[in-house]
Amino acid sequence: MSEPGEGGVHGVLFDFAGTLFDDTGVLTAPRLVAKAGDRGVRLDEQVAATLIRRTLAYVDAPERGAAKEGCDLSPDAHRRIWTGLIADAGPFEPPLVEALYDCLTDNDAWLPYPDTLPVLEALSAAGVRTGVLSNIGWDIRPVFKRTGVLDQLNAVVLSCEVGLAKPDPAIFGVACERLGLSAGRVLFVGDDPVKDGAAARAGLPVYLLPSERDVRVSRGLTAILRLADAENGRETAAQ
Repeated sequence: MSEPGEGGVHGVLFDFAGTLFDDTGVLTAPRLVAKAGDRGVRLDEQVAATLIRRTLAYVDAPERGAAKEGCDLSPDAHRRIWTGLIADAGPFEPPLVEALYDCLTDNDAWLPYPDTLPVLEALSAAGVRTGVLSNIGWDIRPVFKRTGVLDQLNAVVLSCEVGLAKPDPAIFGVACERLGLSAGRVLFVGDDPVKDGAAARAGLPVYLLPSERDVRVSRGLTAILRLADAENGRETAAQ
């Protein structure tokens, strides 16, 4: 990758869930059995799998969209809204509700896609400033620390800490400011056409990943290396 010139891509901001780390394997039967056991609730994996399917069918239903509004604006709001939805999905008793919520917010459950760490490392080595901008209700820095790339990120902007959430253009401005770059020099990478695509309204170029994903399959992030290389290469050649 070429060294950045005065123009081109100087920084890349990434969404977290479904972009860098997999969100499809967080809530699993073995994990729920363990978390429930920690709270004094005994489950076998078959029952746990049934409870998970029931919960996801309820909370992911389109009609529950309005109930999630504002859930990522603070840790308290996230816990209150999500535990309320989980409780209603049963209805479940409080210990089981807490166990399900523990699964969702367990940083150890979040696994990177095969190309996540190599791409972050390559961007950092090339002098491209990188950051994460996530709608999230808890601190995900331990995920990046566990995987060894936290120190390579120049900014971590979490909706629950700044009180703003995508698609609000203001949160993209906050992230660019923390990167120390103007919006036009920062590529935003995500997977949600509405929330992540809103980066374009804030002046950032946007690269959207396909919605289909599997933790065992590369996410297609190496394209970011080519995009940054092409942009920076054109700027360097023009000088």
